[in-house]
Amino acid sequence: MVTNTKIQLMSKSDKSLIIAGLCFIIIGIFTGMIAAHYLAPLGIEDKQIESFSTGSTYLFYNGLGFLVLSSLEAKFDFQLKNHFRTITLGVILFAGSIFALIMLPVIDINISKYIWFVTPIGGALIIIGWLTILIKYLQTYK
Repeated sequence: MVTNTKIQLMSKSDKSLIIAGLCFIIIGIFTGMIAAHYLAPLGIEDKQIESFSTGSTYLFYNGLGFLVLSSLEAKFDFQLKNHFRTITLGVILFAGSIFALIMLPVIDINISKYIWFVTPIGGALIIIGWLTILIKYLQTYK
């Protein structure tokens, strides 16, 4: 018996959101595991482990956000591409700089004087990306 099923094709944007979301979640879980089990034995201080965990948390929650956006994208009357790129860049800069600032000194590479400013820039980009989606949504659906 053959059933007639409506198949909706995914857009390239849907696929990008889903792939990025899943990657962020996987990396967030992996780095969270590292923070919970492997940093203290390396001599990393509790405050730094907490910062590392924050980077993991931001990866995870933004990944979930991307998955939610991928399911809602068809309902929006506007493109998410630039917002998605802003958030993605922000998450990479935010979490990546935290991970680098904590892990690179373990192998005697201290770059904190060169990248200390990257973390807040990444955080600002995350906020801007999500905020502009909200503003665009509110403007579109008054």
